[in-house]
Amino acid sequence: MLVHRDPADATSIADPALRALVQKTVADLSEDYPYDPDELGYFVIVEPGDRLETINAQIGFDILANRWDGITFGQPGFSPSFELIDEHAGYYEVVFVMDDSGYGIEVFIPKTAGIDPDLLAMCAKYATPATTNEPAP
Repeated sequence: MLVHRDPADATSIADPALRALVQKTVADLSEDYPYDPDELGYFVIVEPGDRLETINAQIGFDILANRWDGITFGQPGFSPSFELIDEHAGYYEVVFVMDDSGYGIEVFIPKTAGIDPDLLAMCAKYATPATTNEPAP
């Protein structure tokens, strides 16, 4: 798993399309003020082999559960607590807004082998196609 809190960290993302998307997101978030991860949040890039426990520890809650009632994806009564899931060509972008200030965590999940199947199933169920043009790598 990669965690990016500094905008300069995005240059180390190997996938050119994902790197461009993260850089565009940082640019959009810092349109009026310099990007401050302590105020705006940070990015998590899940990698094949990452365990759910590791992802959950990084973001501070169970990614497959509703943060308020604890009901897990696949159980009756589940309702998501993320703001949105955008589907891109090779990955999902899951956005969690953590409080009224707008502080958030964006989690990028590749659509590839080695990713938890329940996580991919949740993303597939709730994702909508990304509404913006993919940035050029």
